[in-house]
Amino acid sequence: MTTFDQREHSDSPPPTDAERDSLLDLADGNEHPRVRLPFSVTIEGRSYEGSVLSMVAARVTGIVGANWPGAHKLAIFRFNFGSFWMSLPIDVTISAADSKTGAVTLRYRDPTGQHMPQLRYILNSWLAGDHVDVNGMLVAESSLPKGKNTAHKVAQSGSSRLSKLLGTCVVAAASAALFVFAASMLSERLFVTDVEAPAIAYRQGSTMTATTGGQLDFIDTHAAVGKPAYSILASTGVAVTATMPCDCDVETAGLAKGGTVIAGQPVLFVSEPGAPMIVRTAFTGSDFRHIADGAKVTIETADGGSVPAKVEVDREAIGDGQSASVVLVPLQPVSGLQPGSPVAVRLDATPQWLRTIRSGISFAAEQTVGGAQ
Repeated sequence: MTTFDQREHSDSPPPTDAERDSLLDLADGNEHPRVRLPFSVTIEGRSYEGSVLSMVAARVTGIVGANWPGAHKLAIFRFNFGSFWMSLPIDVTISAADSKTGAVTLRYRDPTGQHMPQLRYILNSWLAGDHVDVNGMLVAESSLPKGKNTAHKVAQSGSSRLSKLLGTCVVAAASAALFVFAASMLSERLFVTDVEAPAIAYRQGSTMTATTGGQLDFIDTHAAVGKPAYSILASTGVAVTATMPCDCDVETAGLAKGGTVIAGQPVLFVSEPGAPMIVRTAFTGSDFRHIADGAKVTIETADGGSVPAKVEVDREAIGDGQSASVVLVPLQPVSGLQPGSPVAVRLDATPQWLRTIRSGISFAAEQTVGGAQ
């Protein structure tokens, strides 16, 4: 009989908890040290909380039957590794039970039985601070720090905090970007309108229109100042000639000699050399209502550029109220825009408060990303 058994069955006073732990550590002389790890035991449907475990015995806490001390039972040991549970059946003998404290000592009937490899692996891994895994599929790390890795973990603590800080910054930037995207989508859907009429870029200048209807008999885009620029042969047989007003750049309105024109139809567009670009288009009544409500006009080019513009209405072209010709003057230089290029015109009636929120969050997101980098 081992020392542990002798103390439990002797007539001397029962040992204290500290003495029991000490005895359990040294039982049989070659036993593993006691290990405190999360485990529980189930015996005949009753659950017990584990406190101490070794290769030959275990201590648990719970209520046992009056006739259990000295009895042989099948105990199901369950180990909680956080990410998974492991169950291990072991034949035990109820060696001792304290009715006051609820402490129960379980001794394995066959310490070298089928449970021994698994139990030894669990105890060794837990003591060494290694991972406990099942066939490489379920893995849990011991809660005991490995001594040789302590310095390494301390060295890594700074980088871990930095990584967490960077992660927080990235999450904050992503959240801000998501909010900006949602605000932009809301603005696009509710407050932005595309002008349906064609919009063409031209040089800012004057339009030479036909003063009478008839056939275009002569046209010269390279005429000098004061020389005939085009001539229209009216139906009455009279030829009406227009002279070049300036030494400027000339663009045709898509007409050629022999074409038919009506009075007021554009024939030539003339502009001073290097004159800024403008956009000619037409607004409907709905477009004008958006402008009256404070909508901002923007010109968007094919390469993705966007510039604000002001609206100049051709008063003589309002007509029946269905649409009116307008000239859009960019408020900023438009790079790469050529005369005759089509552009898109948008009316943005986004409220100022939504613009402010969108701009503020965009600025905060840029600052956060810059700080994280």
